[in-house]
Amino acid sequence: MRIKKIVWMIFFLVIAFTTYGCNHVTHTPLQKKGSFFNELKNYEADVKVTFLKDKQPNEIKMKQTANMDGSYEMVISEPEHLKGMKLSYDGKNVLEYIPSLNQTLEEKSNPAQNEILLTSFVKRYLSNENIKKQEIQLNGKKMITYEMPIEGNFKYLAKEKIWLEEKNLVPAMMVLYNDEGDITIEVIYEKFKYNE
Repeated sequence: MRIKKIVWMIFFLVIAFTTYGCNHVTHTPLQKKGSFFNELKNYEADVKVTFLKDKQPNEIKMKQTANMDGSYEMVISEPEHLKGMKLSYDGKNVLEYIPSLNQTLEEKSNPAQNEILLTSFVKRYLSNENIKKQEIQLNGKKMITYEMPIEGNFKYLAKEKIWLEEKNLVPAMMVLYNDEGDITIEVIYEKFKYNE
């Protein structure tokens, strides 16, 4: 039961972020036909998610598999005491599998859980007109970044930014910010595959 509480505490951190104000950045839309965002149907990646609320980092490694229809699966690989826990959504139901109990629980869907998924960013990008684009260097690689506000007046989820490698346009990192501009969640992508 303690493991279940820890996992839900982490996911509720994301949910708890959804209670206050919102920043707005006004820029022109940057959508192009044939872009990575327009073509994305699904992806699979190993990701490191770091929750940074109140400057207290809490890190989880997981495999994410997600589709643009909203369905997804997240399987935790680290920390060790959460290894094998799985959260999945089929478009109707959220199921949580707890391997230590060999038990599957059905939970209510909450949009805040989806904010650590690339598909949530892409859906927002495709319908947003307040997008800021930059070309920068990150760890010696040329990157293109896209930044936009998150609608809904959420204090801890006010805007988000993604870094795509310029060479192949695959995501390297996604960051979510609070309404004061501080990072609340950081998502690092590894072994990223899409539309397979």
